[in-house]
Amino acid sequence: MTTSQAILRVGIVGAGPRGVVALERLCANAALVAPTVPVEVHLIDPYPAGGGRVWRRDQDRSLLMNTVASDVTVFTDESVPCEGPILPGPTQYQFARLVAEGRVTDVTDAERQEASGMLPWSYGSRAFNGAYLRWALQEIIRTAPAQVTVHVHATRATAVDDTDRGTQLLRLDGEEQPLECDAVVLAQGHFDVAPTKGQQDLKDFADRHGLLYREPLSPAECDLDAIPAGRPLVLRGLGLSFYDYVTLFTQGRGGRFERDGDGLLHYHPSGREPLLYAGSGRGVPYLARAEVHLEVVPRYQPRFLTGEVITRLRRAAGRGELDFRADLWPYIAKEVGYVYYRSRLADAPEAEREGFLAAYADLDWDTPAMRQLITDRFEDPDQHWDWDQVDRPSLERRFADRAAYRDWITGRLGWDLEQSAMGPARSPFKATAAIMRDLRDEIRQVISHQGLRGGSYRDHVDRWFSGLNNYIASGPPTARVEELDALVRAGTVHLVGPRMKVEADEATGRFLVSSPFVDEAPLATEALLEAHLALTDVRRATDPLLRRLIETGGARPHVIPDAQGEPYTTGGLDVAEVSFRLLDSGGTAHRGRFSYGPPVESVQWVTAIGARPHVGSRTLIQGDAIARGCLHTGVENLRRRALALA
Repeated sequence: MTTSQAILRVGIVGAGPRGVVALERLCANAALVAPTVPVEVHLIDPYPAGGGRVWRRDQDRSLLMNTVASDVTVFTDESVPCEGPILPGPTQYQFARLVAEGRVTDVTDAERQEASGMLPWSYGSRAFNGAYLRWALQEIIRTAPAQVTVHVHATRATAVDDTDRGTQLLRLDGEEQPLECDAVVLAQGHFDVAPTKGQQDLKDFADRHGLLYREPLSPAECDLDAIPAGRPLVLRGLGLSFYDYVTLFTQGRGGRFERDGDGLLHYHPSGREPLLYAGSGRGVPYLARAEVHLEVVPRYQPRFLTGEVITRLRRAAGRGELDFRADLWPYIAKEVGYVYYRSRLADAPEAEREGFLAAYADLDWDTPAMRQLITDRFEDPDQHWDWDQVDRPSLERRFADRAAYRDWITGRLGWDLEQSAMGPARSPFKATAAIMRDLRDEIRQVISHQGLRGGSYRDHVDRWFSGLNNYIASGPPTARVEELDALVRAGTVHLVGPRMKVEADEATGRFLVSSPFVDEAPLATEALLEAHLALTDVRRATDPLLRRLIETGGARPHVIPDAQGEPYTTGGLDVAEVSFRLLDSGGTAHRGRFSYGPPVESVQWVTAIGARPHVGSRTLIQGDAIARGCLHTGVENLRRRALALA
């Protein structure tokens, strides 16, 4: 057993971005919270420390982030309202400049080449983000105060158990002796889960008939060699993972893109591609991120979903009373509509524009008076903001066959590319997409930690709004949508249609794929790939540490009460508000056990979002609170141990 009476020891499980943030905040706060105490931090991750599993430097460099380089950080700045000290550091873009200028040299030739061409609004490769995170970790360790030492363990944590000393024994795979820690932070990010019943049924069907089925997995980790060229492959999902798979199956197999004299992009296949068929419930791929050529983009300040409104709505938290559609949605919708119509009126005379916006601000969302105001000013219904049309772009129209749907979808992709090129300053639609991204923090403050009634969180957030928000505001770089458009025109990618249905047909021994809105016989295929990430669910966790915590009652899934019906048991790891201490099966907060990020999804909303500079990032605020909690717990443990020896 690794122990010491006089050392404050913290174990961080997961050495990706949140593990790096937690370490940096421990270093920043150590001298303030535990000024005379040696602090020992153990980073535990079987994947390379810094990038962790998702941001490995050795992954295919064609896989891009969907966040621009100047909007990625792991360091605090003046916008972060945390208790600990603010210690600014470089963003990913600023790191790239250090590399390009030769001030950071421990990089590969490929990383140096990428850095030399990077602009603030460039979308870096995921591998390059891994280089940034690795450098940040090394820099944090190099500049750590003398009282802090850091140890990296390239292995997996398998169990954690309490001792009668107020400490915890953290057991590591392949290491005989456990670490005795005062505090443990679970920062694993996305963890592996067992398949759902539906996924297991499809896997069993595929095994019986000799078909290929791939469960949800990060595209960078999926073995694609078994998927042959020239044969139909169905991708279920049209989000970011879909775009990654398309890239790997086309450019990754030797295909190339080329512009003609008019600037139109065309795809030249290598002949090694499968025939890609793809679909989802909406039937339309995620929309492109708008082009914004600024290093620092000002954050939108809400006019209606204000701090005062958030405080009022939060008063119902924990009682299972607040309804997303009835109580919160009107503020979100009104906020989005305001920005949309303000953009529509950008070229109107100032008095006319301000008069309309003032009248709009005085009315409640979607009332007869507001609808009349909009109709009076915008006679063309196509200029109205229509949530139904945004959410269901095809409006359930019927298509004669997949070719007809292809023609419609290429028009849709072309429209999206035009809007993206215009950017938020000139495109009303992309202006709304940009503020929906910014509004996430206000929405998160309202709905997290049992802010809504359980049924509303399930039906309105998990089953509707999260997907809509991602579709509008979390799409890929514009280049990916332009490539998809070229691939559809080339016949390499086929979109199946809205509400794609996959049937495991025992009679034919094939997957049958169809859309109820496309009048064509189902496609029979031998290969189906889930082109989306698995949903967070600690009840299905295969991660040994999380699984054991749930089985022994050391942790529990988050449950949201509902005054109108049954409570909603989510898949998130339950933690206390503010402190992020783990709650056991009885609801008691563990004084030295913490978690944040994807494991606590549904306790917090949209936890996969990384830290951003200049916006008061919640990841940085939470990382600071957790680090200080770890140090305070350790100091108290040391005090108790000293008293026991006296």
